[in-house]
Amino acid sequence: MLDVQNLSMTIMIEDAAVPILRDVSLQVAAGESIGLVGESGSGKSMTLRSILRIEPENATVSGRITLDGLDVHSLRGEALRRMRATDVAMIAQNPHAVLNPVLPVERYLIEGMHDAQGVPRRQARLRAGELLEQVGIERIDLVLGSYPHQLSGGMLQRVVIAGAIAGEPKLLLADEPTTALDVTTQAEVMAILDECRRELGMAMLFVTHDLDLAASVCDRINVMKDGEIVERGVPEQLRDHPEHPYTRVLMESRPATVMWASNREAEVAHD
Repeated sequence: MLDVQNLSMTIMIEDAAVPILRDVSLQVAAGESIGLVGESGSGKSMTLRSILRIEPENATVSGRITLDGLDVHSLRGEALRRMRATDVAMIAQNPHAVLNPVLPVERYLIEGMHDAQGVPRRQARLRAGELLEQVGIERIDLVLGSYPHQLSGGMLQRVVIAGAIAGEPKLLLADEPTTALDVTTQAEVMAILDECRRELGMAMLFVTHDLDLAASVCDRINVMKDGEIVERGVPEQLRDHPEHPYTRVLMESRPATVMWASNREAEVAHD
């Protein structure tokens, strides 16, 4: 579905070319969930922006990105708009950056379907209600009529997920969609996101700084540091036998991982 080969990016800062991405290569098959994990500034979000062709204006990009066989960098005009509107959807980490603060949720969902897909407004409103129900929202009419500031962070992220899956895209780009949420809400939103992905058969590229979170929803994980992928593997492999020092640092920085290690040591001692 998605094939990224040798993606590199530099950005001009005060007459100097600063490398942002270095020969990034990754693949996502249809229906597969792939993680891209690393700390802030590692290049994860820039990789997603390159897939959508929304890099900074002062960026120089090389490499090849194909989506379902189409060369993304060759797309122009209507073909590029169609790809962004129907083939790929993105969930940002801050839903307030996506939703218009002066428009109700209903307008956000309906206009997306009407403008991008040509769905009649009456049909789009019915579909909007179905989407909200699908992402676990019960008081549908109340939420449709609400403005972003009237909803909690978890509720807003559910609305954004509903908007992202409305067109049943082939590929879902999730850019740290639960960063601003508390742990309980984070788990609920991730469960909804993964369930929607599986039901619709979408591929997903999931970006996060949290290896444990990626392991809960991803088939394979790429570990990214300083614009490069330094290790890749299945979640169990990275958890039990991380090879790169940076992967080990990420694992050791998680309280859950420390607890898991302590429990295992206790079991060994008992045996």
